[in-house]
Amino acid sequence: MNFHLVEFAANSNKIWSKHKVVKNDLPTPLETDIWVAMNRTTRLIQSEISAALKDAGLPPLKWYDLLWSLERHGGRLRPFELAQDTIFEQSNLSHLSRRMVSEGLIEFVSYAGDRRGKMLQITDKGKELRKRMWKIYGPLLHEKMRALGGAEGWQAFLASTGRQAD
Repeated sequence: MNFHLVEFAANSNKIWSKHKVVKNDLPTPLETDIWVAMNRTTRLIQSEISAALKDAGLPPLKWYDLLWSLERHGGRLRPFELAQDTIFEQSNLSHLSRRMVSEGLIEFVSYAGDRRGKMLQITDKGKELRKRMWKIYGPLLHEKMRALGGAEGWQAFLASTGRQAD
């Protein structure tokens, strides 16, 4: 059984701030609309950004995500930490990281706390590529995010999902 957080007051205004937790086997129409819109919008934005990167002769958007995650966490992470920080499944991350190692964008280094453990570390070549990708990705991302709402709305969204903006 699912617990849904939105059940509107039975009035014609349907005020968003009036909600309560309800038990229901099916999502509410509002939950369904929001879920579909979030997924559709994400796919469209990713598709547009991916096409722009490809047109510029740059690698796929996934590469940026991996490089940025490493760079913003001091340049290196253990693979499971990288998987937690990104939206990659472990198997996809393994394949992608091997490909990026072969391109010289990241490298495996020994983990000091465990002789058998490895860390992924971004290389100077990887940092340079990430910066080139951002010149295409950044303006498009800013444009799309501004079109979806203001900073206050996004802060509320992040707070509701338990995430914090860096």
